[in-house]
Amino acid sequence: MKFRFRRKKYKPIYLVVILLVFSLIVYIKSTNGNTRVKPLTMEQKLEDFEYLYDFISENYPFLKVNERVNGIDWLGEKEVFKNAIKNTNADYEFEYEISNIIRQLNNDHTHILTKDMFGYFYTAYADLEYEDHYKPWADVLKDEDVLNRYAFDEKKLEEYEAKQTFYADLSYCKTDIIVPDEVAYLKISQMNTESIENDGLIIREFFGEIKDYEKLIIDIRGNQGGNDLYWIKNVIEPLANKELSVKNYLFLRYEYAKYFYEHRGIAFSPITELDKNIFDSFPEEIKIDFNYYSLSPKTIKPVDPVGFSGKIYLLVDERVFSSAESFASFSKDSGFATLVGETTGGDGIGLDPILFSLPNSKMVIRYSGMLVLNNDGTINEEVHTIPNVVIDATIGSMYEKDISIQYVIND
Repeated sequence: MKFRFRRKKYKPIYLVVILLVFSLIVYIKSTNGNTRVKPLTMEQKLEDFEYLYDFISENYPFLKVNERVNGIDWLGEKEVFKNAIKNTNADYEFEYEISNIIRQLNNDHTHILTKDMFGYFYTAYADLEYEDHYKPWADVLKDEDVLNRYAFDEKKLEEYEAKQTFYADLSYCKTDIIVPDEVAYLKISQMNTESIENDGLIIREFFGEIKDYEKLIIDIRGNQGGNDLYWIKNVIEPLANKELSVKNYLFLRYEYAKYFYEHRGIAFSPITELDKNIFDSFPEEIKIDFNYYSLSPKTIKPVDPVGFSGKIYLLVDERVFSSAESFASFSKDSGFATLVGETTGGDGIGLDPILFSLPNSKMVIRYSGMLVLNNDGTINEEVHTIPNVVIDATIGSMYEKDISIQYVIND
């Protein structure tokens, strides 16, 4: 399950950035007024900063990618960051600066958990049903001092669970017929966890109705992801006519991430055990900065397939991210669909970002814990997924004015 700034031309998840800023303001105001949390001393603030800096230095997988793509030597900015912390007074100023420092890593899965977000992640990871599967995540969130910092209790938990019930009734898919008996259309705006089952009923029924069509367009432009199970269960399983499989190399730097991902059932081995010819083919930073690897297969089998035998096109753009990126990558590499549009937003192959908390403020930080290679050996977070057909992916006001859709119709 993956819940996940990069190009100067256009940030791939600008709406999420706005939400993060808004949530941060809410978080700052609420924690500043939380009488259960004592104000931080400057010594405690600097200790938290040093802890953050050292943790990122040892564990974060995309430092070199950030340098190449965004021109930011994050580690080299330590004194600048430290001075910013020294210039803070109230706790909310410190929290803002920490958030700003993390933002300069330019990864959309890497950020502070604001108070407004905390309940969402708590309900996702601290559910007893998945206690062992997500134990490392739950341990961070269930820490007594963390709960105190976020003023999270049973009442708050009930409120968030009620919200999840509300979201379960929402639909994130749209079906349509573009050319009768020839071209069908499915739009998925979000891979929402709570909507997997209900949307699945809608989508499967639609697939059954258009199973004899020549072409199916699946449009995920602008989709910021959510949960891989959405596209696995609702799209691949009913449409696939055979078992589909891809393999990706996953890399970790140190034991902290290894502990998290081994709870998810992935076995990692020392990178020194790799065949030398394979090892030499990897990007240079993997040879220098990473200690563990796994060759992870993702295999999806048909489940009650509807019998669709036409051609599948997946429309993508630079806002496709997280679980939507995972869908795009899998579809291209497995041959499930022909990708049409623009290069995606990346950072979707792999597993959930992981969590840690700062020692004094107890702010929880979320970050991408693994580096994953595309099938061609490039780094997914750097290169992302390049479509089979590169074309203007601007969403048209109507099908006739949508260049990507018109390409599929005329292909």
